[in-house]
Amino acid sequence: MATEAITAQSRKQTGKGAARTLRRQALIPAVFYGPEVNPVPLSLHSRDLERIVKTGAGENVLIDLDIENGESTQSHRAMIKEIQTDPVKQTILHVDLYAISMDKKIQLEVPITLTGTPIGVDEGGILQQVGRTIEISCLPGQIPDAFELDVTDLDIGDSLHVSDLDIPEEIDI
Repeated sequence: MATEAITAQSRKQTGKGAARTLRRQALIPAVFYGPEVNPVPLSLHSRDLERIVKTGAGENVLIDLDIENGESTQSHRAMIKEIQTDPVKQTILHVDLYAISMDKKIQLEVPITLTGTPIGVDEGGILQQVGRTIEISCLPGQIPDAFELDVTDLDIGDSLHVSDLDIPEEIDI
């Protein structure tokens, strides 16, 4: 999985008024936290964050985060934990970035994509995908973009299960 780099600025002011001021400047308020990291309020450029979110991996992308505080720059590895969006405009309001370690397993959801046209659909049936994601546990460097499931041989009444996925040994379901 590829990593994306992003630069963030540390911020002192927090709260609703400070967040609104940042958004007017095309910046997104964020917070960076983790098990061995003190929470750090940040501001990110909206175009940088949108570029990362719109990659094929979506929220499961590894981020090389450079935090500038005016005097020095700290580098961390992070993932997006939560994105808050405006329900009407669909703009990003706030982002939580979570510090990760490359040698500790993490739990996350990975999408399942279906390939092919089932035989049953050609005969008048309907393909229903009940589960669209699967929760896995693996090292951050082993996160797949998605799991592909071939549905070409499905007839009416047939089904596929998690055991039908090609899952590498180093990934736990």
